[in-house]
Amino acid sequence: MKAALTYGPFDVRVEEVPEPVPGPGEVKVKIAYCGICGTDPDIYDGTFGLLKAPWWPKPPFTTGHEASGVIAELGPALLGDYRVGQRVAMNFRTYCGKCYYCRSMKEQYCEHVTSYEAGFSEYALYGEAALYSLADDVSLERGAMLEPVTIALHAVDQGNIKPGKTVAICGGGTIGLLVEQLAIRAGAARVLMSDPMPEKRDMAKKLGADWAIDPLANDLVTASRELTEGRGFDTVFECSGKLAAAEESIGLADKCGTIVWVGVYPEDANLPVNPYAMFASELTIRSSMLAPYMFPRALKLLSKLDLEPMISQIVPLADIATALAGRKTSTAVKILVKP
Repeated sequence: MKAALTYGPFDVRVEEVPEPVPGPGEVKVKIAYCGICGTDPDIYDGTFGLLKAPWWPKPPFTTGHEASGVIAELGPALLGDYRVGQRVAMNFRTYCGKCYYCRSMKEQYCEHVTSYEAGFSEYALYGEAALYSLADDVSLERGAMLEPVTIALHAVDQGNIKPGKTVAICGGGTIGLLVEQLAIRAGAARVLMSDPMPEKRDMAKKLGADWAIDPLANDLVTASRELTEGRGFDTVFECSGKLAAAEESIGLADKCGTIVWVGVYPEDANLPVNPYAMFASELTIRSSMLAPYMFPRALKLLSKLDLEPMISQIVPLADIATALAGRKTSTAVKILVKP
């Protein structure tokens, strides 16, 4: 089969590799689509912090974690009723369920997690617990959006949104636009989207944002105050992964506001935070790590969210290196790879 292998920075090759064989508790899936995540270009150019982690696989390694597909083969010792030919979407992580964090409702910090990141391949293995059956009215393209929906859903849960509250979102990529849709469904009455790309601002407006602002052409803090009678927003989501936006997000919040840093930032970066400003405004800053226990809820939302407009491009596996190389400057929202 063909698979994309990462040999090092700027070196991704599509090669012939042996088809995987499912072991006990595993399922082999023929990949239909796999989305390019915001972290994938960072892995491609070698800037993703976890590349240095001792548990990260040595090159060449496979990537791709936002995948959907069709079950091709069942391994032994399965507990569920999965069948060959079944349409599924996948979590790329299988948790042990036994460690301290799994038993403390913090599975995203599982001490014995098994990672299945090989969606940029014709076939990939997944733990049985990582599979989610797709309803008949959910396409495989929508199925490939399941994992990013879980990320946005977890962030919105952390955002302390109630009906009638106001929300600002920095970053109109896949996660930012999903956060927008979910925040509106959670009751947000006024939503601002900040993004430098006009295509993404236009998309945000079409999906329900009240305001869409270019942060490079406007002072975002000043604009937010003008739009909220001088107060700022109840909840601010930083979804761009830009350090400048993370710092700016603090200035967008109203008194007693909640700020959720959803983006992934450089491992060695630091931000100045004014302790007095935190004290005076009773602000809460939260970070968001993966999506614990979100998949069953997100699965129900796949048929409800406006996802097709967000899928900007579908590329063959042969073109993945080109797609990764241009991703950081592309106006596309979500690019799906079709092995």
